[in-house]
Amino acid sequence: MSYIRLQFMACLLIVACYFTACEKPVLNSGISTLEKPVVQAYFHPGRTAEVKITRQIPINADSATSRGISGLIIRITAPSGTTYTLADQGNGTYLSDSTLVIKAEEIYQLSFDYQGVTIDASTMVPSAPKVFEASADNIVFPSFSGGGGVPSFPDPIELTWENTDGAYYLIVVENIETDPTSVADGRERPTFRSEPEQTNRYELSFRNFSYYGTHRVILFKINPEYASLYDDNGNSSQNLTTPFTNITGGLGIFTGINSDTLFVEVE
Repeated sequence: MSYIRLQFMACLLIVACYFTACEKPVLNSGISTLEKPVVQAYFHPGRTAEVKITRQIPINADSATSRGISGLIIRITAPSGTTYTLADQGNGTYLSDSTLVIKAEEIYQLSFDYQGVTIDASTMVPSAPKVFEASADNIVFPSFSGGGGVPSFPDPIELTWENTDGAYYLIVVENIETDPTSVADGRERPTFRSEPEQTNRYELSFRNFSYYGTHRVILFKINPEYASLYDDNGNSSQNLTTPFTNITGGLGIFTGINSDTLFVEVE
């Protein structure tokens, strides 16, 4: 599922959590900073609810150490008041069955017990993007072969959508060919993603593409808590800060996303 690629930012969140794990433990809600579980959950309408629970690892720990926390009872409460228990898949991954149907514009609550403390969070799944359109469905990559002078650059593809409520959006572009051909050496980047913005348009130039063939262009509507992950991704070994979280008693992110998709051909 293409929306899983949004976990790129979750990886940055986990790295930030590694850095904070080097700090002096601070007791909060009965669990020390070094022991807090890290939650990754992105609820998308019509898709299986998946929750990943990992543990922080100090930066000097053995990289082979397993991060997943299994054996938990992960509960999801729907707006109807019905509570669903997710199935433990091992290594910290928990999945819902078909009885839990994620819907747009509804609030979901997540909770589980960890070391005698209840960890919880809630999120609303946003409505789907509206009127997502592209000014063209193909773009011709310029030829940079020697002896031909300066190539003619194609006009960018203008992506537009409706944004009457000031919501955050980001664009993800994925090449979906089974054996894609690179447009140039050193440009092997099968996925491009923009920064989240409160906007209703985005321009894709030929420089945003690394391969010929068919590309899936996904417009994600995201919640402010997800956009906050991008604001907090400047952690480094010289700048240790606690990453943004909306998890009470833990770390990580529990959020809703929604999307629409167009296709673009690179020739």
